[in-house]
Amino acid sequence: MSNGGLLEKAKEQQMVDEVVAEAVAEPSSAKQDGISITMKIGASMGVLGFVLMWFLDNYTLQDLVDPVPFGIIPLALFGGSFYLVWENLGRQRTAVLVVVYLLVAAVPYIAGMSFSDSITITDSELSDDSSTITLTIRGSSSANSADISISYADSEIFTDSVSFSINRADGYGDYGEIELTVLDWYQGNSVGSDEYVVSVTVGSSSHSFILQSVHLLRTIDDVQSSTAAAIGKAADCDSSKDSCVVGVALTAWAGLDAIGSNPPGGLPFADYTLDASLMYEGTTSAITYPTVTVVNGLAQWDSNNGEYGGGSANVGAEGSQLPLEGSVDDFDLNTKFIPIEDWSISDYGCYEFQVSVTQAPPWGDRTAHVASSYYEFAEQGDDGNGNPTDEAWTLVSNCD
Repeated sequence: MSNGGLLEKAKEQQMVDEVVAEAVAEPSSAKQDGISITMKIGASMGVLGFVLMWFLDNYTLQDLVDPVPFGIIPLALFGGSFYLVWENLGRQRTAVLVVVYLLVAAVPYIAGMSFSDSITITDSELSDDSSTITLTIRGSSSANSADISISYADSEIFTDSVSFSINRADGYGDYGEIELTVLDWYQGNSVGSDEYVVSVTVGSSSHSFILQSVHLLRTIDDVQSSTAAAIGKAADCDSSKDSCVVGVALTAWAGLDAIGSNPPGGLPFADYTLDASLMYEGTTSAITYPTVTVVNGLAQWDSNNGEYGGGSANVGAEGSQLPLEGSVDDFDLNTKFIPIEDWSISDYGCYEFQVSVTQAPPWGDRTAHVASSYYEFAEQGDDGNGNPTDEAWTLVSNCD
């Protein structure tokens, strides 16, 4: 009885131990299955983050969405992946995991810097003589040439292939330069929607840039003319008049058409020639001003030893006004006027002051832009004996 009882108790204890072992084994197995699923999720998130980083660095998706928020997505995936893997492998392996994840995250950027082309046109600069525009192109590329395309008013007007390399550096990073000769592709003023857009392709990367409008305003489309009389007093006048016209100051404007009758806008980089004359009664030249040549904002003419001012002036930067100077200073007019004794004819009557501006291609088609203004030179007043007391120079609508 005694031995049998002990044997039965031993069997019962063995059965209890087996049940307990099975009960303990079940959660352990579940935990192993849980670790496997979590690891798979973490690894998948890491792979997806790696792929997105690769595309982001190579601008495959960056051009479609804002790069700042898009860049957060792969970082979030990498962070979540790291956490899941870290929890399952054990925190004692933190240092190893950090190194591995940093290396994996750096691969797309290292590969992009080493093997891919990535360029951006960041700036354009006009040369001192306004003949060329230099593009600053930043990025990375091993290419030694660039393809250039320029469009104007949405139409392609110029293509070229030039030598190019990212061979310079400054505080902002590596860059290269491309020089564009304006004369090669200029079509007209850059106004409104008529913009100049340059596209540069280097290797597998391309970027477009709108050239600055102010650099590409070169074509004259409005001209105006005006004169102002210099008035002398008593001793300056013949026949004992109280006041008289002792000369006229001539002024021309040439530039960009403005609203209404306002003076044209200044074109500081325009090249053109300007001719001006003061005609008496439409047939005889009273004043024929020397031809003025304007290049890149500098106007020059033959001063004839001071008869026509200093022979040069800057025009365009602060407006389109160009004083056509004479030899005598006048405080009231704030310029030099051409004295009446230097006129070819100075009879009373109607005078037309005409200004004509022409430009050579590509700035213009040599068609003259002409502006005229008209003035009546006459005596006025009465000294009581039928003698005029003054002279007047009056703006009129025409000389008909």
